[in-house]
This record gives sequence, structure tokens and C-alpha cells, in this order.
Amino acid sequence: MAGKREALRPDTTLAPAKRPEDEVYVRGLPACCLHSLKEAVVERGERRLLELRCPVCGSAWQVTSSLDDRILERFVTHGGPRVGGKHPAA
Repeated sequence: MAGKREALRPDTTLAPAKRPEDEVYVRGLPACCLHSLKEAVVERGERRLLELRCPVCGSAWQVTSSLDDRILERFVTHGGPRVGGKHPAA
């Protein structure tokens, strides 16, 4: 990762794209997905991402909650189960 290395806020939560009830804190992500999240945060894209796709294991994650400005600048936040959010119909 280029630039200043800083830890992601531990209170960020994500949920598997098709299982919003299985929400986890960022520290609970598989190592490959955590690495992919960190890579996505440092990349600067024109658009915010709807989900994180891990190129290693193929998992898709949606950010459900975060107070980390870097996460919020890069990802669209989906309401998680704790805030009564619903996963859009597939």
C-alpha cells in the first residue's frame, strides 16, 4: 500500500452481500478480504463502490456501518440489521 499506513477503525462492520444478518466487524474478516478492503481504501476511484469483492476468495461484502472517513469516501454504506436495514432483492 502506498502512502501513510493507518489502521482501519475497528468499529466498521460489513456483511456478506447475500447474508446481511451475518454482519461482522472489520477485524472478523478473513485475512484475504481484509487485505482487499485495505487496498480498495487506498485506491482512488471516480465512483464509490457498492461492495467489496475479494479477488482471492471471491467473497462479496457490503459495508453496513463505519465512522472511518476513508471507508465512507470509498464505499456506499448499506443499513445493517442493527439499524433495521434490509438487503435489496436480488
